[in-house]
Amino acid sequence: MKTNQEKLWKKAVELMPRGTQTMSKCPDQFVDGVYPKFIKKAKGAYMWDLDGNKYLDFMCGLGPIILGYNHKRTNDAVKNQIKDGMIFSLPTVLEQELAQLIVDTVPCAEQVRFAKNGTDVDLAAVRIARSYTDKEKILKCGYHGWGDWHGITLRPYGIPSCLKDVIDEFEYNNLDSLEKLLKKGDVAGVIMEAQALTAPEPGFLEGVRKLTTKYGAILIFDEVVTGFRWGLGGAQEHYGVTPDLCCLGKAMANGMPLSAIAGKKEFMQELNHAFFSMTFGGECLSLAASIETIEELKTKDYGYIWKLGNMLDKGIKDTAEKHGLDINFAGSAPRHNLTFSDTYEDSVGMKAVFYQEMVKQKILFSSVLYIQFSHTEDDIIKTIEASDKAFKFVKDNINNLDNVLEGKKSVEIFRKNT
Repeated sequence: MKTNQEKLWKKAVELMPRGTQTMSKCPDQFVDGVYPKFIKKAKGAYMWDLDGNKYLDFMCGLGPIILGYNHKRTNDAVKNQIKDGMIFSLPTVLEQELAQLIVDTVPCAEQVRFAKNGTDVDLAAVRIARSYTDKEKILKCGYHGWGDWHGITLRPYGIPSCLKDVIDEFEYNNLDSLEKLLKKGDVAGVIMEAQALTAPEPGFLEGVRKLTTKYGAILIFDEVVTGFRWGLGGAQEHYGVTPDLCCLGKAMANGMPLSAIAGKKEFMQELNHAFFSMTFGGECLSLAASIETIEELKTKDYGYIWKLGNMLDKGIKDTAEKHGLDINFAGSAPRHNLTFSDTYEDSVGMKAVFYQEMVKQKILFSSVLYIQFSHTEDDIIKTIEASDKAFKFVKDNINNLDNVLEGKKSVEIFRKNT
C-alpha cells in the first residue's frame, strides 16, 4: 500500500513552518508532485522513499555525504563512542585529536574551533576579522548561511536594515570589482566561496590573496562545501592559494552535524576574547565520526572524484548537444549546477521537465549535484543514459512544457546563481 505522502506533507506544514528544517529540502525546491517528499533510508549512493522506491542520489544530503550514506567506518565510530557518552560537563581529548587532524591536512590551519553548522563558523570568521582589525565592513562573494550579517543580502525579513552599511558584495572572477570596494577602506575581511558554481579563472584566487594583503583585510575562504571534497586539504590546497581563515563543514563528518573554523594562530587567537561558544560544539559523536571520516579520506584517491565528475560533465554536455539543447553545466568535477540557457522562453520549465524525466528513471537531481566516493562508473553511465532520454523528452516537448509537466516548477528562495 502506497504511503500518502501528500497527507503527511500537509501535516508537516501544520506543525512546522515550511514543513521541514532545511529550506533546500522543501518540495518547492524540486518538482513538487513528482519528487518523493520523504526519504526513509539510504546506503552508499542510493536512497529509498517511504514506499520503497530506490533512487540513485546526486544531492548527497546537500553536501555532507562524501564517503557514502550509512558508511561502516563512520557508523562504527558513532556506535563505539555512544557507549561512553555523547556529551559531558568538561572537554574530551576528541577535540584535540580532530583539531590535530585538521591542522595536519588543511593548509591554513594552525588552530581550530568546532561548531555545528556552516552558518556558525562563517559568523565566527567574520567576528574574528572585525575583532582583529577593529573595522566593521565585510566584503562577501557567494553563499554564507542564514546569519544576519549575510542574510540581509538575500532574505532581509526580520533583519535590521542598518546591517546593509557593513556588508558589500563583489563579483566572482572580477578582481576590479573587489579592489574598487577595498579602496574605500574600513574593510575588516573578505569572505568568499573558494569556488562558487563557477570555477576560478587563472590568477583570480591569487589576485584576491594579493589584494587582501595589500589593503590589510583578512581573507576568509568559505570551504563549507569545498572542504574535504575538492581534496583532503580542500579548494585552498587544490588551487594552491592559502587564506588567513577558512570555514569547514558538510563533508568533514560524512553526515554528522559538525563544522569548524580554522586558520592562522595570529587571527584565531582573537577567540580568546571574542565571544564564540555553544553547548554542543564539543559533542562527541560528531567528533568521533569526523576523525574516522578524515582518516578514511586519507586512504582515498581524490582523482576518483574528479574522474567521475568529469565523466558526468562530458556526458551531460554531449547528450544535451546531441539534442540541440543549450545548457549550462557549471562548476567542477566534485560539484555541478545544471540550468538551461536564459535565451529560452521558459528555461525554468525546461529544467523542471528534465528533472521530472530523470526522477521517473529513479535518479535524483537537484540544482546542485555532488560526486562522492560511493558513486561508480556504472552509476555515471546510467545517469548519462537517463539524461539522453530526458533531454530528448524536453526537446520533443519544448513548445508544450506546461502540458507535459506533471508537477510544479521549483522556486528560487535564497541563493543567487554565482
